Amino acid sequence: MEMISSLVAKWLPTQSTKIDINDDGNNLTATVGNFGNIKSEQLKNESGRIMTLQGAGFASAFQMENEAFALAPSASQWSDPDLPRQFSKSGAVAKFSWRGS
Repeated sequence: MEMISSLVAKWLPTQSTKIDINDDGNNLTATVGNFGNIKSEQLKNESGRIMTLQGAGFASAFQMENEAFALAPSASQWSDPDLPRQFSKSGAVAKFSWRGS
């Protein structure tokens, strides 16, 4: 969590909202209140195997299991009147564990 803290200039107050998630193992969709949505599908090669990236600094910094993640291009959009701008990002899928010290 310290990694993320170093990237955030200003912490906003916590808000509560409903999160709807549908994950069938390959495709994930989620709606987070009125703030945003995710539509993500794991990228597969021509033989149908999920494409992964291992040993990337990003995977290590965010403590992803086996320092690897599956490539999962997404159509996601996030907005909040308290944020400076609306943004969209692509994505990855991984297992991770953030433990406090």
